[in-house]
Amino acid sequence: MASQAKKITIDTAALFTARLIGLALTLVRLKFVAVYLGVETFGVYTFAIYFVMMFAVFFDIGIPQIITRDVAADHSKTSQYIFNGVVLKSILFLATSVLIVGITLLSEFNDLTNWAILLAIVITGTNSLTLVFASTLQAHRKMKLVSLLTVSTDVSTSLVIIVLLKTGFGLIGLLSGSAVISVLNLFIALAICKKIFVTVQAPVNKALWKHLLREGYPIALSALGIALYMYLTSTLLKYMKGDETVGYYNAAFKILSILTVIPNTFVQVIYPFFSELYTTGAEKLRSVLEVSVRYMLIISIPLSVGTILIAEKLVATLYSGAFQPAVVPLKILMIANLFSYANWVLYIFFAAINQQRFGMYVTLSTGIAVVVVNYFLIPTIGFLGPSLSLVCVEIVLFVSAYLYLHHLGTKLQLQKMFFKPLLSCLLMGVAVYLLAPFTISLQIAAGIIIYTVAFFLLGGVLQEDRPILEKVLPLPIRDFVLNKIT
Repeated sequence: MASQAKKITIDTAALFTARLIGLALTLVRLKFVAVYLGVETFGVYTFAIYFVMMFAVFFDIGIPQIITRDVAADHSKTSQYIFNGVVLKSILFLATSVLIVGITLLSEFNDLTNWAILLAIVITGTNSLTLVFASTLQAHRKMKLVSLLTVSTDVSTSLVIIVLLKTGFGLIGLLSGSAVISVLNLFIALAICKKIFVTVQAPVNKALWKHLLREGYPIALSALGIALYMYLTSTLLKYMKGDETVGYYNAAFKILSILTVIPNTFVQVIYPFFSELYTTGAEKLRSVLEVSVRYMLIISIPLSVGTILIAEKLVATLYSGAFQPAVVPLKILMIANLFSYANWVLYIFFAAINQQRFGMYVTLSTGIAVVVVNYFLIPTIGFLGPSLSLVCVEIVLFVSAYLYLHHLGTKLQLQKMFFKPLLSCLLMGVAVYLLAPFTISLQIAAGIIIYTVAFFLLGGVLQEDRPILEKVLPLPIRDFVLNKIT
């Protein structure tokens, strides 16, 4: 367990560092995009991205997750999975692009929206192809290379977008630059894999195609359910309330999506471990799951509460005064975020143990229900409908996963997971609220310090955390902290 904890810690640290850099760059370019485009055009920009994301499931069909799972269990499959994965996804890319273009033309959007959607197709589809290479590197635990690829993409994308906007190219220039970067990123990922694995060529294996599609379709349908409740609401808002309302809602939703860098990074690292432990029948599987869910709650609870308390200042800082209507949906979405991080771990765990069909049933049914409900809610309460429904979705997903785990013979200790983070968060919240007259940076810094100290003093750090803390804590405080572990 100690060696596994060390590997998880190193991989998570490498990938999270890259994601942290990417997060900072995303926030910078988000500010530029919002200010230079304005609320309405920002609405068109985010709508185009999220409209295409609704169809992202057809670009992937769950193939990257299956590649990671299978190659992690047997590295000899690397070349055939890379080659056949790229060929199969290229076919899916072309077919899905035709589908999206056809729906776009039938929808009779304006020219700006049509061009934005076309460029978003190139970006999303190319990134989907890159995932084949990234998934293989993930399966081989080459997280430092994945991190390097992530950082280079974020840096180049940010520079291109900022330069294009400052020189007056507008929305189409912004998306064109992003498309070029996505294509370059694809070839870089290909070069890295050829360098490491010597060859990525293999015979066309239609039996493998069938395996990837058969194993991946439950993940794909699960992703379709997620797309319905995450992205289709933007389309409903556009039709029923216009681009300005879309701009306000997506400004809040964009913050939520940026914060998913944390669970996304963690599950990228933990997924291969889940797969290996399940394959080898290791008894540590349940323990690793429980620790993973607990860590996600330790992070998501204070992050959600803290964001709610500083929402007004955060929107003003990231965007401008014109985006203040985004504050209310942001506060509501942060309630959903409280459960979201744990859900990332739980549903990737189901995929790792070949229980992806459960995730398919739950997410697809909730996604359909959300679309139906929002069809009636949006005309009455606007962007509050998608915000509130997303909270309900995350709660349903969490409760369903907990009950299904219990059915499988694994019971999570929810009281143990929630109590101390919530109590520590209460103390943090009081401090952040009292510091409201001061700067947002002071509120954030004070909140982090108070939550961390309170959590530690309340005994939130447990014995199973020792292997990881031994690797991440600086030497001057390591012995003191480890001696205090209950």
